[in-house]
Amino acid sequence: MAFAVTQRMRTLRWPGVFAVCFLGLFAYSAAVYGLLRMLGMQQVFGALYRMFMYHEAHGLQYIALFCAVHALMVTAALRCAPKAALARPWLLSVATLLASSALASVLGGVLWKIHDMHHGYFPPAPRLWHDLWWGAETGLYLGWQVLAMSQPFGLICLPFFLLVTVKGARSMQRPQGG
Repeated sequence: MAFAVTQRMRTLRWPGVFAVCFLGLFAYSAAVYGLLRMLGMQQVFGALYRMFMYHEAHGLQYIALFCAVHALMVTAALRCAPKAALARPWLLSVATLLASSALASVLGGVLWKIHDMHHGYFPPAPRLWHDLWWGAETGLYLGWQVLAMSQPFGLICLPFFLLVTVKGARSMQRPQGG
């Protein structure tokens, strides 16, 4: 019986790591976004020439997307390679941040395309999946540039993302109660 309870606690631990990581990152990033907007910054996120600003109009959705992807990457890294993550938590931070940027750029491109459809640029049925694929591909090619141009938002949020990842890795070192 005690073994089953301990096993249940350990399986609940990983969703908890994801939830705490996601909620912490999202709350901090949303607060920074709101503060920058309150301070009069008209454009918090970067944009390319002639780009529709859906990511600015729906900023919290894109923030939530990136935070969820990063929390998933951290949780997966801690789950799949716990010893490597514990040995070098700063390497884990950088690796998960780079992987998160790549995956979130792809998903952000799809979300951008969905917002584009929502604003009236809806393709005929045969082209729907082609357009979503185009959004993913364009997100992969250009998403990192938009992330790089999103300053000072990115510079303010970056240390917190690194800190949360390192703290998550260190929290895995503590023995579990039970």
